[in-house]
Amino acid sequence: MRKTILALVLILLSTAVYAARPVFDGPLPPADDYTVLAGKVTIATLGEHMIGVMIDDGGAYRHFFRFWTNGSVKPFHATSQSASIEFRGDELIAIAADQEWFYALETNTADKHAPRPPMGFTGASYAGYGLAHEIRPIIQAGGKGRHIVALDCEDLDRCIENPEGGGTGSGGGTSCDSGGPNSSQCSTSNTHGSCSTICTYGYACCVNATATTNASCTCKTQ
Repeated sequence: MRKTILALVLILLSTAVYAARPVFDGPLPPADDYTVLAGKVTIATLGEHMIGVMIDDGGAYRHFFRFWTNGSVKPFHATSQSASIEFRGDELIAIAADQEWFYALETNTADKHAPRPPMGFTGASYAGYGLAHEIRPIIQAGGKGRHIVALDCEDLDRCIENPEGGGTGSGGGTSCDSGGPNSSQCSTSNTHGSCSTICTYGYACCVNATATTNASCTCKTQ
């Protein structure tokens, strides 16, 4: 009887541990300079000079983008349950057929070859000096659907901090693990997070993610 109870307890403990495991194993994928994504997309202003984009494609990761604009931007917020994102390192194109909106975010170094919005679609094109891509993991809770780890969140405004004056973002600190003065781009990737950035003003600064802080890739003023 004791052996049966002990075996049952061990099975329950093993199930609980397994249920809390992330749906990924090993380092996160790098925040590449080119990627195409589709899924639930939110794009919105995060201040006068920043636009944020959040993509949930139903996979093991959630993607975030920060875009630093050259000029001030009027507040806007758009969400789609079925949108497409094309990220080219220095340019991002977002299009949602279900909501009929289109946005192009282009840094000063982009080729400026963004497609025109389809007839009848709303949206705009914005010019800026920095574009950062961040990846965060999502964990699976057994039998109860997908749950977000403590470092992640559902709301764009809370997910992407708004660094002032091109300063550091979440987990940024005062030093750079990659990039630094005179660097126009940098990237970082480990089991806790992944990000990359390209900057045409100031310098790129990337800070590694830890168990308690997100990866941070920002454009900082000189």
